[in-house]
Amino acid sequence: MILFYGDYAHPDNEANVSISRVGLEAEDGFVYAYTEVWNITGILHGDTDAALFKAMADLLDAYSKQGENLVWKKGDVVMHQLLSDDTLTGTKVSTLPHFPKNTGGELTTFRTYNIVVEAEVSFVPLDLSADPFIPLILKYEESLNSTGSGGPKVAFLPTLTGKYQKQQLTESSTITIVQSGMSVGLGAYPIPNLPLWPDDEHQDRRQINRAPTRRRNGVGLEYPIHWNYTFERNDKFPVPKKPLVT
Repeated sequence: MILFYGDYAHPDNEANVSISRVGLEAEDGFVYAYTEVWNITGILHGDTDAALFKAMADLLDAYSKQGENLVWKKGDVVMHQLLSDDTLTGTKVSTLPHFPKNTGGELTTFRTYNIVVEAEVSFVPLDLSADPFIPLILKYEESLNSTGSGGPKVAFLPTLTGKYQKQQLTESSTITIVQSGMSVGLGAYPIPNLPLWPDDEHQDRRQINRAPTRRRNGVGLEYPIHWNYTFERNDKFPVPKKPLVT
C-alpha cells in the first residue's frame, strides 16, 4: 500500500491511514455533506542521521501544501482517494506532520509521525458550470407581516388644552402586507421567492439583498440572500398558496 499526497509518495507500506466521516448539518437539521478525515501515522526510516533528517524534511515540505490530492493505492488499484476538486473547499492539512514519540530508539534510524488531512464533501457534486446552476438550499425562511384591517382610519388632533381629540378621517383604510424572507445557497446565491401579490406590490419599495458570502478554508461556500416586498390594497388579501423554495 502506497499513500500519495500531491507529488509526494510515502514508501511502500510505511503509512497507516484511518478514515472517518462525520455528517455536516444545515441549520434546519438535514445532512447535506460530510467531513472526511484521514488520520495518517507512520515511521520514517534512514540509515544515517542525514538520511533520516532529509526524510523528515521531505515529509514536512510535502504536507505544508494545502489542497493536494490524497490517493491510497494497492498496486495499481486505488483503494481510497480524497480529490481536492471533488470537495467543497479543498483538502486541508489540519494537523501538520508532527513527531509524538521521543522514546524507544526514536531518532536512531527511525522517526514516528502523525498527520491529519480533512475535507468537506457534498453528497451532490457542485457543478457550477451548469446553466442555470440551481444551488442546494441550506436554510430557508419566509414570513408575512400584516398591518391594518381595512376599518375606519382615525387621527388624534391636538387641542389647546385637555386631551387630544379623536376624529375619524375615513370610513375605511388600506391593508398592508410585507413579505420578507431569506435563503442560503450552497455554492451560489439562490433565486429569491417571487412576490405573492404582484398586482398589489409597491415595486419602488422592493428590496433584494445579497449578503456577504460565508467562507470556509478560504473558499466561498454559503450564499445568503434576503428579499422584502410590500403590498397594499383596499380589501383583504386572498389567502396565499404556500411559498415555493426556489
